[in-house]
Amino acid sequence: MIALLLVFIGLLIVGAPIAFALGLASIVYVVVETQLPLMVVFQRMFTSLDSFPFMAIPFFILAGALMNASGLADQIIAFSRAIVGHLAGGLANVSIVASMLFGGVSGSAIADSSALGSILIPAMVKEGYHARFAAAVNATSSTMGIIIPPSIPMILAGVATSLSIRELFFGGLVPGLLVGVGLLIVTTIISRRRGYSRFERAPWLDMLRNTLKAIPAFLMVAIILGGILGGIFTATEASVIAVFYALLVGFLYRRLTFANLYKALVDTITSSAVVMVVIATAGVITWLLAYSRIPQALAANLGTAVQSPVLLLMILALAFVLAGTVLDVSPGVLVFGPILLPMVRVAGIDPIHFTVVMVFALAIGLTTPPVGTTMMISSHIAKVPVLIVARASVPYILMMLLILFALVLFPGLILWAPRFLFGGG
Repeated sequence: MIALLLVFIGLLIVGAPIAFALGLASIVYVVVETQLPLMVVFQRMFTSLDSFPFMAIPFFILAGALMNASGLADQIIAFSRAIVGHLAGGLANVSIVASMLFGGVSGSAIADSSALGSILIPAMVKEGYHARFAAAVNATSSTMGIIIPPSIPMILAGVATSLSIRELFFGGLVPGLLVGVGLLIVTTIISRRRGYSRFERAPWLDMLRNTLKAIPAFLMVAIILGGILGGIFTATEASVIAVFYALLVGFLYRRLTFANLYKALVDTITSSAVVMVVIATAGVITWLLAYSRIPQALAANLGTAVQSPVLLLMILALAFVLAGTVLDVSPGVLVFGPILLPMVRVAGIDPIHFTVVMVFALAIGLTTPPVGTTMMISSHIAKVPVLIVARASVPYILMMLLILFALVLFPGLILWAPRFLFGGG
């Protein structure tokens, strides 16, 4: 196990992609510390991907790309401007609400930050906002894409831990809304102090007009969540329906050209390939840890040392936040979920509560160096150094940490929706 950790950490330090770090570390572990044939690594990589629910990932990514190409993102921005544009820092608040709505389709923080950031960050800078502030707003608000349903990390967590994906989806509903409200509060306070501009309050007629224009986008979210909620189709089937709906809207509005369609397909293939390689290599690590009975030993030792379920979950949440600074959400969920779930079950912690807290805590790492995927994307768009964006993100990160502690202390914030809708949680 020491060899695995040393190789993994060493590769991360030199900047190796996470998938390569996981894969090479597993190979070293098999060769140095086990009698297993090396071929088992490649067999487990294939087995890790052999799961029907994983098909939802490329389809949700494609749905988000088509949504942007079809002009639905513009309609969401216009609607968001109508309802929150009159607040101090109007365009920044528009970015937050738009991220919440866009995340309800793509399930991806990366898709959210790149699609909306490319539109809203230059617009904010043009309106007189500091570029670092615009990038910080986009980077942090994009995290809602993997908290509110549908969420790609929740799909990964559900498959890795055999938990209900739809309960995980709706377990993230209230936390995602809390993040949106919290970020709106922080943005409004900062904008008032700095004198950032706001839009005139939209007349009721304009608000109605923008709402009607945004109905196709709302219907897309309603179809996905309503179908899953009603048991009409699974998350995987919902992702396929979302793609067909986005194609239909794009062609009806005549906004989806063949050039845009080609770009959306290429972007989806690239993003999906990255995610699938991470799933494959993380699956090998998880299997090797289970083979070495590491989860059982960890559960026995930590479970004995920490008697309070709340204290245990608080320690784990902080550990996830720290892990998120060097580990992206997807591999973090795939590695930590199967290892720690047996321990939290024994400790009396609800598995849905634990898993949503894990995803939420790891999501905070998207906005922190050195990995900070959404932070890097936003920094690139804003043409501002990463560390400057990270410094501007501190108030938002503090708000997300405050919400994280509330989620740990008050399980009902996560469990209410699944229990009310499905009698689960």
